[in-house]
Amino acid sequence: MVNLKEEIQDLISLKQEGAYWDFKKEWYDERHKQDLLHDIICMSNNLANRDAFIIIGVDEENNYEILDMKSNSNRKNTQKVVDFLKDKKFAGDVRPTVVVETIEIQKNHIDIIVVKNSMNTPFYLKEKYLGVCANQIYTRIQDTNTPINTSADIDKVEWLWKKRLGLIQSPLDRIETFFQNPNDWENSPHGEMQKYYKFFPEYTLQYDYAEDGRDGYEYYLFS
Repeated sequence: MVNLKEEIQDLISLKQEGAYWDFKKEWYDERHKQDLLHDIICMSNNLANRDAFIIIGVDEENNYEILDMKSNSNRKNTQKVVDFLKDKKFAGDVRPTVVVETIEIQKNHIDIIVVKNSMNTPFYLKEKYLGVCANQIYTRIQDTNTPINTSADIDKVEWLWKKRLGLIQSPLDRIETFFQNPNDWENSPHGEMQKYYKFFPEYTLQYDYAEDGRDGYEYYLFS
């Protein structure tokens, strides 16, 4: 498994931004609070279906030079970014999960806002914050965020809702998601020994007895 430092170094070496990573020369100051929020929302709704990175301390305009953020006056840790998101009016009061990580490259410290992958897409505001509009769904296409005054194309919005509903997952991945909602499993007409998932009743659980009297589990697969 690739660790964070190796992954970030690989992305910087590409010398271009992409569908789930963005470079910033320095931390957002007070004048750019709306940009911080907009960028986090776009990354939380990324279409790569994975953790996303806002990489702070990389100067795109100067051959992707690494800049030290250690003494940057606008620097934020995880708690400060979480606090920043806390009072923003997100739809359903569900907010992106973020973590700020620091790595050292060429003796310089750069910060990464890691926006965690989530099934709760699309993330969007129910009340406007500065220039970030309410009820607009932002995402990221290749290396470009949805403009702050518009909404994503309808096919991208549909995909994000399908993600929330578990419709883009494989059958085995969907089972794992359904198991996280035990209250959504109903008893079948045969009683509590057989249950079905009420939103997708083709998924069933059946309690049975082993013919040889064993008391244990029958595994579907081992790999």
